[in-house]
Amino acid sequence: MGEAVDILVVGGEVLTQNAARERIKDGAVAIRESKIIAVGSRNDLMARFEAKEVVDASGKVVLPGLVNAHTHAAMTLFRGIADDIPLEPWLQKIWPLEKKYADAPNVALGSELAFAEMVRGGTTTAADMYWHYQAAAQAAKKVGFRLFTGIGAIDVLDNESKDSLERRTREFLEEYKKDELIRPCVQVHATYTVSRETLLLVKRIVEEYGAVFVTHASETRVEVEDVTQKTGKTPIHYLEELGLLGRRTLLAHGVHLTDEEIRLLAERKVSIAHCPSSNLKLGSGIARVADLLAAGVNMAIGTDGSASNNDLDMFEEMHLTALVQKGMKNDPTVLPAEQVLYMATMGGAIALNMDDEIGSLEAGKRADLILVGFEGLHVTPVYDAVSHLVFATKSADVEAVMINGRWVMRDQTLLTMDEAQLKADTRRLCAKMRAGE
Repeated sequence: MGEAVDILVVGGEVLTQNAARERIKDGAVAIRESKIIAVGSRNDLMARFEAKEVVDASGKVVLPGLVNAHTHAAMTLFRGIADDIPLEPWLQKIWPLEKKYADAPNVALGSELAFAEMVRGGTTTAADMYWHYQAAAQAAKKVGFRLFTGIGAIDVLDNESKDSLERRTREFLEEYKKDELIRPCVQVHATYTVSRETLLLVKRIVEEYGAVFVTHASETRVEVEDVTQKTGKTPIHYLEELGLLGRRTLLAHGVHLTDEEIRLLAERKVSIAHCPSSNLKLGSGIARVADLLAAGVNMAIGTDGSASNNDLDMFEEMHLTALVQKGMKNDPTVLPAEQVLYMATMGGAIALNMDDEIGSLEAGKRADLILVGFEGLHVTPVYDAVSHLVFATKSADVEAVMINGRWVMRDQTLLTMDEAQLKADTRRLCAKMRAGE
């Protein structure tokens, strides 16, 4: 009798994403409760373990769940409502809509809609910045989704006192510090929307709790020019002056960076969430991903929100990440598929300071994994699974998703969310928005 485990996923090719990027043909993953117990060959693990459930993954690829390192989940409610305009006028259109419609119940609805879409696309963890973070966190716990979130301070739209902001931030960090699915962080929208006082308050809390600090930075030229005019420094140098660049700093976008700023970010071990679809759609520019990687900056991948993307498809973001950089550099060797897949898994885990828990399939880590089928015409034949995942796979190829040892999708059927009800509820809300109610 072998050692007891709950689930054995056997067969298929296991892409561990461990330090050696080990690939195991006819591999297996053993899971007990929320943790991975062992990863190895099918024959080895079948001999070592006795499982309550054995899942046959033959003909599929088994890999860590994807990490969406930057999104605004409940913006699913505003998908397609502000297209074909730059970021600054886009914000002026979106902010009034959010003020009217982004209350806690609607944020919970929009967030769950986003979680359903992301699960269908193989994403098991997302870094979210949005209003009513508590509503999003509770929605994530309800459906079994891993969420990295926290208060997103934005002074230009909120008259909240600093005492209140500090109290709420501390309460959220304390409430979720030991939660298995919710990882709290400290966030501000951007250096151009919060005061120096707020940034210094955030720095103090980040240092006290050892929390990750998240903000948008250097997304557009207008932002860089405005912050420079206001502070005498670029967003990057302003954050450096305040002591907010470090190993636990995650910057969204990082499109407009100088060579010197890239070197500084590498020295400070800052992570950047690259959001290619959003940057292209808003005309914000193209981030220097290849240069950032060459300098040693940890790069992750995000979708941004559905109002500026307009979907939450990490396979599409991986595809764009690779192709745009190859074209930008006139060099087909930059950003090979293996490096891009790393960005969407371990790169994201490192950015969220969760690389000891997620991002790879290794014993002791959380059991977050996905099964991807290669049955479609667009993925036939298969010579290299990693190449297919970056250059050919669609989100619809994801067949099963496990988060924290629990199946949330099997045979492309969502198990913890009512997809039909979600769509019906969202459409009813959309009708009210169209009518201006």
